[in-house]
Amino acid sequence: DSEATSLPSSMAHASLSNDSRNYTMQEFALHYFRKPSTLLDQRGGSAQGKVITSLVQYTKVRGQSPIQESLIRLSDEDMSKQAVAGFQALMQFMGDKSKPWGKEEMDLLYDLLKLCSKEDLRDEMYCQVIKQVTGHPQPEHCARGWSFLSLLSGFFPPSTTLMPYVTKFLQDSGPSQVLARTSQEHLQRTVKYGGRQQLPPMAEMKAFLKGHAVRLVVVHLPGGVNYRTNGHMFTVAGEVLEELCGQMGIRDPQEVEEFALFLIKGEGELVRPLWPHEYLNGVMVHQDVSLHSRRLGWETPLHFNHPTYISTHYGQVLRDYLQGKLMASAQAEHQLARLAALQHLGRASKSPPSGQDLLAYIPKPLQWQVNMATIERLMGQELRQLQGHSPQEAQISFIEATSQLPLFGYTVYIVLRVSKLVLPGPALLGLNRRHLILMDPSSQKLCCSIALKDLQRLRLLSPLEEEGPPGLELNYGLADSPQTIWLELPQAQELQNTIIFLLDDSISSTWPGLN
Repeated sequence: DSEATSLPSSMAHASLSNDSRNYTMQEFALHYFRKPSTLLDQRGGSAQGKVITSLVQYTKVRGQSPIQESLIRLSDEDMSKQAVAGFQALMQFMGDKSKPWGKEEMDLLYDLLKLCSKEDLRDEMYCQVIKQVTGHPQPEHCARGWSFLSLLSGFFPPSTTLMPYVTKFLQDSGPSQVLARTSQEHLQRTVKYGGRQQLPPMAEMKAFLKGHAVRLVVVHLPGGVNYRTNGHMFTVAGEVLEELCGQMGIRDPQEVEEFALFLIKGEGELVRPLWPHEYLNGVMVHQDVSLHSRRLGWETPLHFNHPTYISTHYGQVLRDYLQGKLMASAQAEHQLARLAALQHLGRASKSPPSGQDLLAYIPKPLQWQVNMATIERLMGQELRQLQGHSPQEAQISFIEATSQLPLFGYTVYIVLRVSKLVLPGPALLGLNRRHLILMDPSSQKLCCSIALKDLQRLRLLSPLEEEGPPGLELNYGLADSPQTIWLELPQAQELQNTIIFLLDDSISSTWPGLN
């Protein structure tokens, strides 16, 4: 006589195998349900089979309490009482029992999902709803039960014990029930990503009940291009990113991992990359949040065989270049002129560049350091040499030319002050998947390099001055010779979030520096 208990969701990621022909709910009930006296009186045969079948079929309302105890043998009496209350709430939500005064269907749905958030009750609630949609005589009421099951399977997984039985049930029900197929899709996503876990806001739940579960997802790409797709209640960031990369002709999973979706709130109060397993509806709960795509890793060789790929990469590289983040030199006049010419051709402009255009083609930190007359003369020569280049060819050539600059391939932040360095002005911090470097833009010298694997702890610091920028403290090195450095920059929290994201997922989940 085994006892079925719900296991932690981290242990419930069992494979949804198609080979589950023996995992019927009757078999599960025989092993794990409480034994009714009618079953104990039977000696076997068809009579016993009918009793077992009745355990996993629709129960009519009889009296105040359709069940007196939990279906599954639970060792905790309080849990069993909550299971009885859950069964009543389920019947009320499905319309099989009248709602109590003051309770709306939304209240009942939230009550049910709150019960399911308790791991010890998840298997029980799965069994209850499966029981009530099996052989239900009223299609409309049955559909409401299936709606709840599709929600439950997207938020919380059953235990590894129950998983194959639920999978078998959904597979068998799929040909005749659309919501069974939906539930199976949700369960597969929950197995892969862990389940949404956090309950949705009221507006989203109402939309789901009305059948309006699809929402427009807009991802802002570098260069001013927007990518639009449809998302639903259980869409995760990784799915959208994979779809977006597919639209750019990226099929290699390793290259897909070099991109990230960033969540931005307001005017940059919060900027952080989204983990692939994060549910979009769970994080995009405010009106002032938006999604942006950015390439964080550049290990995979670039391939310019898709127009969206070209324009997106050009937009990101151009933005960093013009902000002075790639560390071009004011003395490299021929290089500045060529990059200015490629920008002009990349705009598909038919007219010669104006003085205002020329100034806009120069990185902002260098605009007052270069001889504009010299740049204009050299740019004219470059335009004559580049005659016949299409806008796409010019954009590709621009990316290839900037790839020779010191900070190409890094996510770059402007750091106002560094604890260990005395510099004439702000430093540039470059971050990639392997290390973090600090460079002096005036001398173009490397000042500091820290391997990400050597980081021990990150800590946000309050501004040193009123209305000043925050800071970020980094502890790194070996345990017997620890080192500390602090950085002062407006994007301190974004930098912290991005470093954590770039660290390996298995490390960051238990990393002591997540505070």
